[in-house]
Amino acid sequence: MDYLFVIIVCLAFLSTTISYEETFENSTNLCDRCKCITSSREFVLDCQNKGFRHMIANWPEHNATLIATFSNNNISHLEILPDSDYVRDVILSRCGIETLGNGAFKAVKNLKYLDLSYNLLTTEEIAPEKFKGPYNDTVYEPLLIEHLDLSYNRIHSLPHNIFEHLTTSLTELNLAGNKLKILDHQTQVALSGLTNLKGLNLANNDLTELVGDAVKNLQKLRTLNLAMNKLDFVPETLTLLSDSLQVLYLDNNLIYELTDESFLGVKGIRMLSLTNLARLQYVNANAFSPLENLKILFLSDNPSLTTIDRDAFRENQVLEELYLHNNSLKDLHYNLTNWPTLRVFSLNDNDLICDCDLYNISQHLRPQIKQNGDGPYCINPMTDASMMIYRLTEEACDYEAEYNNSSHVINKHFRVLKLAFLTISAVFIFTGLIAVTIAFLRYRRYKMNRNYPFTTQVTYNPLRSSIISN
Repeated sequence: MDYLFVIIVCLAFLSTTISYEETFENSTNLCDRCKCITSSREFVLDCQNKGFRHMIANWPEHNATLIATFSNNNISHLEILPDSDYVRDVILSRCGIETLGNGAFKAVKNLKYLDLSYNLLTTEEIAPEKFKGPYNDTVYEPLLIEHLDLSYNRIHSLPHNIFEHLTTSLTELNLAGNKLKILDHQTQVALSGLTNLKGLNLANNDLTELVGDAVKNLQKLRTLNLAMNKLDFVPETLTLLSDSLQVLYLDNNLIYELTDESFLGVKGIRMLSLTNLARLQYVNANAFSPLENLKILFLSDNPSLTTIDRDAFRENQVLEELYLHNNSLKDLHYNLTNWPTLRVFSLNDNDLICDCDLYNISQHLRPQIKQNGDGPYCINPMTDASMMIYRLTEEACDYEAEYNNSSHVINKHFRVLKLAFLTISAVFIFTGLIAVTIAFLRYRRYKMNRNYPFTTQVTYNPLRSSIISN
């Protein structure tokens, strides 16, 4: 009987062991399978591309801050991470994760950075119980995650209470590359509760607007990324973030114009990115005037941008970095901005005509900027030769005068030719109309004659008729 009992216990233990190994990766001698890098301050566990199908059962022995990466594995279901007070960063990108175990991160109490990007998570699989903290008497304690990366999953909406265990700690949220075509009511409620959020990435979601209720409570938000969406104007709701917003990305949108109202009420922005706007043609007067604190402007790679109004900035704005490369600019006014304050300036790959403005701009740029030996270039309007802008001389002002005079003569001749062409065209059209009218009338008369039954007209004479009768 005792022998039978021992067998049953052994089988039960073996069954438990097999089940355990099926749920978790064997962690014995883990540093032989993965790369372990130790220092006095950090322990790095690198388990990328190891063919893992489950989370590890235990962490290697460590007594320093632990950073763990499991990218590019095959973990379709993520179970609860092993217990540790030292784990700070966990990277689980590109693991094919479809589902999360309830409380998957509750045992890593001091986790600050969690990367779940490029997985297969859906709205249904990011319920609040997935992010609950350790249980304490009657409640779940909040997680301390500060940076949560859910980018490039399959999320079309956020559950309204998804962040209930992260409300106070979360400062950076990345939702780029999902399916958030609209910020529905649930998503608005979820975002509005993140009152300590400093960075929000909504890029590449096909958004057509930024709903005010989604951001109105984010009064600590400093960075907002709206790139690669379908915005055809700068969202008016940005005024709700006026006191905090410092960095704004609007690249790769459908924005077609920038006016004096585009950035009205968002004076706190220090860095603005407006690149790859395929429809943008003009930057109108005072477009950037409301941005009192603007220091860095990316306005490059806009293939249709030909004109920046000379009054696009306010008079006392002090830019430090200005990127205007790879547009279709024809000219650039010297009065556009305060050129000596620029530390970085990029103007390559435009269609600029050499003139006095470009010469004066080059004279007032810092020497460090003009050390670039590969452009930018402009075209001499008199010779069609390409000239480096930073090497222009005062002769550029003469080019402009001669070009304007030549243009005046050409335009005068063109107006004369145009008038002559219009006059001749009018005569031809009038003559043609008359010819067509005459031809139509003759044709109509011809048709009438053919349809009449007699070749000559018969006239009725009553007198002759009576003589014949007698």
